[in-house]
Amino acid sequence: MDVKETYRSLQQQWVKARGEERERVQQQLDSFFASLSEDEKKAVCEAVSDNLNDIHREIDEIKEIKLRDKMESILPVISVSYLAKHYFNKSSSWFYQRLNGNKVHGKAVSFTASELDVLSKALDEIGRKFIDTSSLLAR
Repeated sequence: MDVKETYRSLQQQWVKARGEERERVQQQLDSFFASLSEDEKKAVCEAVSDNLNDIHREIDEIKEIKLRDKMESILPVISVSYLAKHYFNKSSSWFYQRLNGNKVHGKAVSFTASELDVLSKALDEIGRKFIDTSSLLAR
């Protein structure tokens, strides 16, 4: 087992361990780190960086799932095509790609922070239009 695999194995054991078991695994990790050469430390740093990248990808996926879940109740009653064209000057495919976190050119896409702001304001505006129209119909 190379140093990256050893690190990943110990790291997974540490995450799963509790109490005294965690202390034992922590001692193993400390001994492992102390025994590394400079080249091995670089390899372990790469493994740590890979782990962080994986965590960021998972967080992004969770955010996208939450966004879709948040919009689930209104998606059947609004026109995604209208939203995409009117507020973003894009196609409904573009909108759904971001809503679903699809891969485009090999990379998962999502709404940027400014696009989420536009979407929020668009939904507010559309909501006001529904309320205004409803009040015109009420007697």
